[in-house]
Amino acid sequence: MYLITQRRTYGYGRPKIRYQREAWMLVKDPAAIRRARKARGFSQRDLAALCKCTQAAISALETGTMKSCSADLAKILCRRVERDLEDLFIDPKVEAVPTMTSGTRTVSPAKAVA
Repeated sequence: MYLITQRRTYGYGRPKIRYQREAWMLVKDPAAIRRARKARGFSQRDLAALCKCTQAAISALETGTMKSCSADLAKILCRRVERDLEDLFIDPKVEAVPTMTSGTRTVSPAKAVA
């Protein structure tokens, strides 16, 4: 029997448990990442080395092939290109607007206050 805190790799790669706790950020504008990288004078390979990821990951973020990345990678990337996190990425947890449900209908928070 395995405890929930025990990490199993299922043969190779990262432990399965880590995937469940990882936060993901959505790319706001892929072209903005490319512009920020070029403004700092980095090649994709240079930025990948600084962010400790692959050049293919940087390319996929810039072309829009990769729609999201880990919060760790997003923070490191923003730090290296000297941009705010909100300029390049969207945190899906912050962007979600909760709704309030009453017994008869659903009301958005903006209308409930007014």
